[in-house]
Amino acid sequence: MAAKTKKIHFVSLGCARNLVDSEVMVGLTTQSGYEVTHDAAMAHVIVVNTCGFVESAKVESVDTILELARLKETGRCRALIVTGCLTQRYGADIMTEMPEVDGILGSPGRC
Repeated sequence: MAAKTKKIHFVSLGCARNLVDSEVMVGLTTQSGYEVTHDAAMAHVIVVNTCGFVESAKVESVDTILELARLKETGRCRALIVTGCLTQRYGADIMTEMPEVDGILGSPGRC
């Protein structure tokens, strides 16, 4: 019996650099055996690539994270990973104030 492929969903917020970073992450995760899904409810792992440059971007990022975190209860999601400028600037706060987040990655030198 073949092992089930883990599915991953990406959300990219903010600038064109974030979109490029998300595309790189898609490539790396598919090389590692994940299958990208456009349906967040079907994903085992969700990655939110955030922007934290201006206040409205921070609000959008936090709202998106919290919305997708609900899929840990109602969907297949087992890990919610947040990356990008918001985590680079506020990583410790995110891990303290958002227990829904399972891990963070930053964007060194760009935010």
